[in-house]
Amino acid sequence: MAKSSVPSNVTNKSLYSRVKSEAKRKFDVYPSAYANSWLVKTYKKRGGKYSGAKKAATGGIIEKGNNGFIARGCGAVMEPRRKTTKMRGR
Repeated sequence: MAKSSVPSNVTNKSLYSRVKSEAKRKFDVYPSAYANSWLVKTYKKRGGKYSGAKKAATGGIIEKGNNGFIARGCGAVMEPRRKTTKMRGR
C-alpha cells in the first residue's frame, strides 16, 4: 500500500501540498528535521491547522521516589545521578 504524501490530520491538504513542494525546492536534503520544522511553521503561519488531540509539552509531574525519579504520566524512570570523587591518600 502506498503512503500518502499528505498526513491524515492535515485540515487544508492543498495548502500543505504547496508548502511541502516549496520546502523540497528550498532545502537540499528533504525530508530532514530542519525542513519538516520549516514546513510545519510555514503551514501554520499561512493559516493551516491540524486535527486531533494536542500533545503535552511535558511528560507529566516528576516525583522523587526511593530508587530515583519517576515522571508520572509518561512511564519514564530516571536513576538518581550523583557525582562521586575519590580522595587521594585514603
